[in-house]
Parts: sequence; structure tokens; C-alpha cells
Amino acid sequence: MIIKYQSFINSNLLVVRYEGDFCIDIYKEQVLDILQKPEWKFIDKILVDLRFCKVEMTIEDLTKLADIKKNIFNKKHRSVQLVDKPMITALMHLLQTEFDENLTLDVEYCSTVEKAINLLDIKFNSSKLNNILNNLEHTF
Repeated sequence: MIIKYQSFINSNLLVVRYEGDFCIDIYKEQVLDILQKPEWKFIDKILVDLRFCKVEMTIEDLTKLADIKKNIFNKKHRSVQLVDKPMITALMHLLQTEFDENLTLDVEYCSTVEKAINLLDIKFNSSKLNNILNNLEHTF
């Protein structure tokens, strides 16, 4: 799995793109790495692009993913997952349901960049955000 990311401190935004076969262990390492970066203290919005990622999860995997999100993320933020395949959409819906009562983590999912912009309340147009998604600065 390849993980590309970039922080936009002026927008309090972290953009992450996953490519290839999703791996929970690599995901956890990446989350721990991001949380150690100084810019994390400014982030309260995360856009996660899952359109180039293949996800095959069991219920155990989904539980592990939920546990990572519940126990490792240490501050309130909104996370919007950009999806385009039925399986990943269903998994994100289950994850969203898992966090309905969570006051720290607000999880949403959508299938368009325009909707992601709206959900995150960011001042980017769709062309700019697509350009960002295709040219993220860092790779994990």
C-alpha cells in the first residue's frame, strides 16, 4: 500500500490518499507517524481518498480499524472518506455507524470531490482539490 499525504495548516486540513491493497498494520503505522508531526496540532479536518485503494476486510478487520480510530486519534476532528466502489462504500458506512455516538471523531463518506469540500467546509474548488489529490507532497 502506498500512502500519500499533505497538510494544509491554513485550512486545518490533512489530505491522505491510499493506493493499492489496504493494510491495517501499515495504516496504523502511518497514523502514529502523522500524530507525531508538529502540524497535527492544527488539523481538525481530514480528507481520505480511498478511490485508488483495494479494500477487503473481515468484521475483525473493521473492528481493528475502528479501535485504531477510537484509541489512537487524540483530538476532535472530522474525517471524510472519498469512495467510489460498492465494497468500500459499505465498509465506510459501517465505520460511520460505529462512530455515530463518538464525540471526538466525526466520520462521513461521499463519492464526489464537491461533496467532500462541502462536508469539510473548506475553501477549495473541485479543480484545485483534484489537483492537490493528484500531487500530494509526501509518501509514507
